[in-house]
Amino acid sequence: MNLNRNFIRLGQLCLLSLVSVSGWSQENAQDSDSVLNIPTSRYLTLGVGSMAVQLNDEHMSPLNYYGSSMYLQLGAFKRKKKTLRNLTIGLNYSTIGARGDNREIDPRGQYFRIDLAYAQQYYIRSFWNGTTRWYVGGKIRSHSNVRMNPQLDGAFITFLFTNGLFASSVLEREVRISKKPLTVSWQLDLPIINHTIRPSYLNIYDFVNPENDWVEERLDDSKWRSITSFTNVTSTISLLYPISTSNVLRFSYEWDFYHIDSELKATNATHTYLFSFLFHF
Repeated sequence: MNLNRNFIRLGQLCLLSLVSVSGWSQENAQDSDSVLNIPTSRYLTLGVGSMAVQLNDEHMSPLNYYGSSMYLQLGAFKRKKKTLRNLTIGLNYSTIGARGDNREIDPRGQYFRIDLAYAQQYYIRSFWNGTTRWYVGGKIRSHSNVRMNPQLDGAFITFLFTNGLFASSVLEREVRISKKPLTVSWQLDLPIINHTIRPSYLNIYDFVNPENDWVEERLDDSKWRSITSFTNVTSTISLLYPISTSNVLRFSYEWDFYHIDSELKATNATHTYLFSFLFHF
């Protein structure tokens, strides 16, 4: 699937900027009031941003689908001396459709998405005089997306429900800008095992027909998938900047990619830009 070049370039620009800032501030980093060195901190998080969706569902259509809309994320974040804990719920609704000449024959449809995740990482070691820390742990994630396809009579509703266990790693680097501590964070999540429900063709009658045992049929469709049949990689780059004595402002870019390699092949990539307020309590 062809990825959206503009979003990729913007993400690369953000990454290069972070690397440049880190190199410039390496010798000036201090430990006194950095977010990294607060022994125990608890935050409630509220994030608003934009998500761009790119989807190719080979089982339903040979076309690529695109869409973008506002993204909302709520959560709770706890930092202790040796652990990071993060609970998030993300909500997105957008319309996606084909591009160019295909718009007339394949109009836009609705796309609903919800993500619930809990991650916990443990401190491993520090680098560069304590300015960089490395954490390793795990992540549990429940992901659901539902697509309404009015143009596809035989597949009016398509969706993916998946619950998975991931290996999670976090690198945090503290730098200073105008004597203010800035934390640069990169989190990488890789799948270990996932339980997925992905149907074949479904139309509206499959849902309204009382003779259908819809729940049991979907459970019969469910499968356990390893990394070889369900690849799901999430990369998140974040900037954390204290805006008061305890509250924090965070900007993050997340690239989330999954590919199902089975008889119901599908590839999905999202680019999410998020501004979040972390309220200390």
